[in-house]
Amino acid sequence: MSVAAVMTAATVIVIGYRLGRAHAAWRDLRSAKRDIPAKRKLAWGHTRPLVWGALFLLGTFVAAAYDAAH
Repeated sequence: MSVAAVMTAATVIVIGYRLGRAHAAWRDLRSAKRDIPAKRKLAWGHTRPLVWGALFLLGTFVAAAYDAAH
């Protein structure tokens, strides 16, 4: 098995986990009637790493495409 295949599989698993946690956190926030600020903080705590990771991955792809084009 190649390193690229292992890295791709790990990335897909991590992204899937992060998406699931972020979705569950926002769903809990919507269903909560009390303690909204704590739930909101928790939801953003799960969403922020997902967004930063996606931006990092997108930046990596853009850099690789730029490097391949030049």
